[in-house]
Amino acid sequence: MKRRNLLKNSIFDRLNPLWVILVTSLFLILFSLAVAILANSFLYLTIGLIALLVEIALFWLFGIFTSKGKHKADEKLSILNGLTLNFLMEMMLPVAIFGEDGLILWYNNAFQNATGVNAPLYQTAIQELCDEKLSMRRLREERPDALREKPVIGTMKGEEYEVVSYKVEAEGKVLLISVWEPLKRVRRLERELADQNTVISYIAVDNYTEAASLLQGNYRTIAAKISILLKEWATGLDGILREVESDRYILMMEERSLGRLTEGKYEILDDVRAISSDNVDVPITISIGTACLDGTLTEKETAAHQALDLAMQRGGDQAVLKKRDNAMEYYGGRTKTVQKRTKIRSRIVASEAMNLMKKASNVLIMGHRFADHDSIGSAIGMARFAMQYCGKVNIVVNVHDSNLKGVFKKLGGLSDYRNVFIDGATAQDLITSSTLLIITDVNNVRQFEAPELFENCHDVVIIDHHRQSAEFAVKPKITYIEPSASSASELVSEMLEQQLPQGSLLKEEAELLFAGIILDTKQFANNTGPRTFSAAHFLRSEGANPAEAQMLFRSDLEDFKREIKYEANAFVYREIIAFSYMEENATQEDKIAASKAADRLLSLDGVLASFVLCRIDQTVHISARSSGTINVQLITEKLHGGGHFDMAGAQVKDATIKETFVQLKEAIDEYLNEV
Repeated sequence: MKRRNLLKNSIFDRLNPLWVILVTSLFLILFSLAVAILANSFLYLTIGLIALLVEIALFWLFGIFTSKGKHKADEKLSILNGLTLNFLMEMMLPVAIFGEDGLILWYNNAFQNATGVNAPLYQTAIQELCDEKLSMRRLREERPDALREKPVIGTMKGEEYEVVSYKVEAEGKVLLISVWEPLKRVRRLERELADQNTVISYIAVDNYTEAASLLQGNYRTIAAKISILLKEWATGLDGILREVESDRYILMMEERSLGRLTEGKYEILDDVRAISSDNVDVPITISIGTACLDGTLTEKETAAHQALDLAMQRGGDQAVLKKRDNAMEYYGGRTKTVQKRTKIRSRIVASEAMNLMKKASNVLIMGHRFADHDSIGSAIGMARFAMQYCGKVNIVVNVHDSNLKGVFKKLGGLSDYRNVFIDGATAQDLITSSTLLIITDVNNVRQFEAPELFENCHDVVIIDHHRQSAEFAVKPKITYIEPSASSASELVSEMLEQQLPQGSLLKEEAELLFAGIILDTKQFANNTGPRTFSAAHFLRSEGANPAEAQMLFRSDLEDFKREIKYEANAFVYREIIAFSYMEENATQEDKIAASKAADRLLSLDGVLASFVLCRIDQTVHISARSSGTINVQLITEKLHGGGHFDMAGAQVKDATIKETFVQLKEAIDEYLNEV
């Protein structure tokens, strides 16, 4: 290779057209002289000698000029090499040259300073200098002219660099010239852009219709105060507030202001609530939905609207912050929801559900696991609804649940319910592209009787009175979540009253719906309103006997003994929280007893909330109850549970009773400290 390069440099690189002409003419002159001598011609010999002298002079002159040009070219090349070396050495960006073995062969001053090492770096591996191990393979594969979606990042002395490498050949060796660009300025620009990101919030006044009708003239005064308060709040956030409807506002601000909002835990909720604190019957509160994510303004506006819907479905008087990657944060929600007095939404939902049933090939209905009377009662009510408009209806339950024996016995003699109750596995085989799935008394996917049905059915309707804990991966056709309602049975009863002809409901069905309302209202003592009694009146007119509905709650001796075990382990925490638990591994019947024990613990003097724990297999079940002062739903949500303001629950998998107690106490302390 070296001999070939030498030959190329010595002959071909020096080959010049003028040299070729001079050499050719010299050979012609010499040939002419030889001919003249042989011909013995003095004239031609003289001419040839003169031409030879001229040729020699031309050779001499051309050689001088060529040597001068070569000298100038060498001089320029020398200057260029010197400038290149000085430029790289004085360059502000760190530059290092590596050999094929990954060892440093040369570096500039900036690279030496970036490493923070004073000793010479020659023959040092780059991995020894980086805080995070830098892959030489990635450096070799780097293409400076390509779009680098995942640039090579190196960290030296705590500072990040984007490394761009160039391959060169010198004397038959492959060298890697790496240029290190500091990312400090890039990160600063990224932070500035993130701070300038537009955040959109929707703000709605809760119970607007009820407050306007009940307070009349006073509401205008309160509404004006709320409007002024919101504008001052928006100004403090350097945002823009606009009223889009009589009870709804939109707020736009920069993301840099969001920190002040979350650090104060949306204190505007408390400020608005304080305006109407004197009005006990209809407390005026607001709900806020905020979207802080990347994307277009249209996408942010849609996300803010969804967050507001979620805040209102969770009961209002709270804020929902939707962040990047669909992460949700919740603030507020410390007051009980006020029951709405109008049935407009109930009528609309009933009409939409009827249309879906008419188009469906079959209807599947399910509630939550470990079904109670509200879950099974509301499911039976929707089954009667579906039987009017669809030929094939099934209710998905645990057919071996001993707590449902009374229900099966009550409906056993009815021909309409022959083969209606099925398990989740059987229901899977009944799913078609036009199957309608109706879910009652639950909106947490983890608590569904058969979660796989929700994943596989295209058309889904959810009817529930528990506060929504999260968005659904696939949006249901109808989401009727009304936390102000006493029970799912109340909601279903209103829908039946709106759509079914009078007398369509069987006596047994009416009594099961009545039992659902009795359960969740604790015999009409808690969380009741005009619509609750209106639903009870409708069921009574359809033949429901309250005494027979009450008989469904009678316990046998074994259930009574289970409840006593919980009461024996009861203790009070922080003077207002009652705890109880069952030490041994519990059964499904024990879980029902735990719910009853949680209700009984509220009767203790000074107790505002109760929590009862039992462990079934590897899962600890929590039953939570409140007297209406403490929001047990917010507490159980911290353990991935949910429910209602004064009735909630959670399941903690792969945990012991003791471990769950620790988590639960931390959640309670966090909640009480916030309050």
